[in-house]
Amino acid sequence: MNRRLNAILVPLFSLALAGVAHAQLKDNLEVNLFGGGSLYSQKHFEVSFPQSITPILGAFRLNTAIRGGARVGVYTRGHWSEELFYSYEPSTAYFIRRTAPSNTLNVRLGIHNYGVTALYYFQENESHSIRPFLSIGIGGTMYLLTPEAKAFVHDPLRGNVPNMHSSNELAMNYGVGVKMRASDWLGFRADIRGFLGRSPSFGLVRESNDPNATVFPASGAISNGEASAGVIFYFFKRR
Repeated sequence: MNRRLNAILVPLFSLALAGVAHAQLKDNLEVNLFGGGSLYSQKHFEVSFPQSITPILGAFRLNTAIRGGARVGVYTRGHWSEELFYSYEPSTAYFIRRTAPSNTLNVRLGIHNYGVTALYYFQENESHSIRPFLSIGIGGTMYLLTPEAKAFVHDPLRGNVPNMHSSNELAMNYGVGVKMRASDWLGFRADIRGFLGRSPSFGLVRESNDPNATVFPASGAISNGEASAGVIFYFFKRR
């Protein structure tokens, strides 16, 4: 239910904010195509009674990956602008049992980030060629298992985790960056951005009174750092 609610509310919230800028598209539209690196924090957890009489220590992490995406600026006036963003990266989730006998379940997935971000420029004058800025926004992160990963984890003779599936979690983003406009239609951009969201559950319960239930008690937040650079295409003339 929570996954479905996120899938509905986050896009609607993003569209509602973007709707405020809809009338400005003709004179403000810009498209930023970017690529970069992505680094995630690691989560430690413990499986205890009633699933196990002896506590089992575990860890969850996502591998460092290359990310690509696009940002569409839909409003720019003075100190402020607003943009929609989307990015994708192929990744692997590692579910690690640290208590003997130790083992690791590796699950391939695609990670999709999306949402809306507000940018605050230090310089109000829009004619400047170099404009550093701060950013903050809200959106979601979808952790989508590949078809091969789903077949693997649902197979009782291999992964044997029949309740595991994709996750969709709310996430906020924040960062700093700079735009460099080379001409009326072309520019360059670099960002350092952080994402903070709920740790994905992959459809598994965090805790259960059922001793036979498969639990994944890696609760709390997971952070993700992104460093990116790319080109900007402007669809309006320099003011």
